[in-house]
Amino acid sequence: MPSVALFSLLTLLAYSASPVSAEQKPITPSSIRGLNPALYDKYEPNPAGTFQCLDGSKIIKYSAINDDYCDCPDGSDEPGTSACSNGVFWCKNEGHIPGQVLSSRVNDGICDPECCDGSDEWATGACPDKCAEIGKKYRDEEEAIRKTRKTGAKIRGTYIKWAQGEKKRLETEVENKKKELREKEQEVERARVALEKTESKSKEELEKKKTSPLYQSLLTHRLTLTRLRSKTQRLQDELDTLHSILDELSKGYNPNYQDMAVKAAVVGYEEYTGKAAAPSEEEKPHVEENKEEEEEIKDWELDELERKDLESLLWQSGPEDDGNDDDEEEGGLLWKIDEYIPDSLYDSWESVRDTAIEWMIRLGLIGKKKASKTSIAEGPHVAAARDKHRGLSNELNKLKNAVSDTENTLEKMDKEYGPQAEWKKLDGVCVDKVSGDYTYELCFFGKATQKSNKDGATNHMGTFSEWNTAAEQGSFEYYTKQLYKNGARCWNGPLRSVSVDLSCGTQNALLSISEPEKCEYRYKVTTPALCWPDEQDVGGSVKSEEEDKIKEEL
Repeated sequence: MPSVALFSLLTLLAYSASPVSAEQKPITPSSIRGLNPALYDKYEPNPAGTFQCLDGSKIIKYSAINDDYCDCPDGSDEPGTSACSNGVFWCKNEGHIPGQVLSSRVNDGICDPECCDGSDEWATGACPDKCAEIGKKYRDEEEAIRKTRKTGAKIRGTYIKWAQGEKKRLETEVENKKKELREKEQEVERARVALEKTESKSKEELEKKKTSPLYQSLLTHRLTLTRLRSKTQRLQDELDTLHSILDELSKGYNPNYQDMAVKAAVVGYEEYTGKAAAPSEEEKPHVEENKEEEEEIKDWELDELERKDLESLLWQSGPEDDGNDDDEEEGGLLWKIDEYIPDSLYDSWESVRDTAIEWMIRLGLIGKKKASKTSIAEGPHVAAARDKHRGLSNELNKLKNAVSDTENTLEKMDKEYGPQAEWKKLDGVCVDKVSGDYTYELCFFGKATQKSNKDGATNHMGTFSEWNTAAEQGSFEYYTKQLYKNGARCWNGPLRSVSVDLSCGTQNALLSISEPEKCEYRYKVTTPALCWPDEQDVGGSVKSEEEDKIKEEL
């Protein structure tokens, strides 16, 4: 700007016109305009009257500092002018906090908020000193933040106290369950040994029963039945062959040949198969009288007899079990599945199975429900021993799962739930907010959802995935963000996800919802869990971030 250049020129002329006064008032670091007090030791005058650039690249006359000419490559010789574009101008800002701007913004006629005292416009005088007003507003805001943080810290303290009690309770619970686990393991082992002994004794008893005359007779009858069915099948095959031959003969027979033997065979075959002329009324009763009606046995009945479990009959003691396997067949698949269900899932399966069978009984699809079903080579005493072993094994697995779940929770309390486990109190706590046509809900460490206020339709927005991995684990910044991923897929878009920005507040509240990218949502949430005490001051962290930003700009 011409006015700025003219003002600088007049200032230099004034300095050169009064050399005696300049000598009488030596320059000190505190008198150097725009110099950060933290650098005073670098600008101390020396007997030689020289100044070394902060980057060590040059040595210039001390009087060349702030002479509106850039001598040092790093701009360190011109902290109070705009001669060096890469320099820094420091503002004292009395009544507020100090600030700094790039030297290129000095005397540009623009009031920079970093210099509320207007000292960066010392040549133009364009900016009045507003630090008193701005400082008061800043202090009022800081006081409000401090009060919020103080109140929130008290609430956070209750979270921590609760978490400490919960941790002790869980540790005691783990110890008790581990003790119970050891006892249960011994019970299971005793039941296993008893089952093996019972099975062994059952097999010996079964082998002994197999030597009985009745069982041997049944085996003989079954073998005879099998041989008889084989012979019957063979005779049937021969009969089918004869039928085929005679049928062909009857079709190709020429009665003009006067072959009486062939004629007799053909006539007899046709009468047997019903292809001949119908008999007279007098003959018909005579034929029917010679035929005895008898009920033929079906193939499936023979199959049932052959499949009959003879060994299971050896364990049947009551008349209600004799010759009636209908109930064993009905719903049998549900019982057979028992053998393939893992012990950890057996309790859930048992409930589903019993409910299914109960409804099948009500609907008349099967007969009465059976309490249990023994295997081929075992009796009820073996089934009872196996049921006891299975029941104890299921209880053991439940205990193992409970111990594992509790240990995982304790591990999370040391890592995932904050430095003092304060976030454990919020596990499962939900906050919500109505925005437009939807109600948005966030359940800490659970799910984020979107519910339509018109038809009640719900969209899954994501499940808790991680904290702010860009920050160091355990730091304040680490707990200022949560990510909820793998929600329902948007139409013609990605899976929904939510980034949650957390800040200190006296209440757990969802303040706002935005969608900066398609199906990528951002929630702003306040919570007392983030109100760290003064020694871990959030405001201090913010100040540090602002200073870092200025340094990056420089």
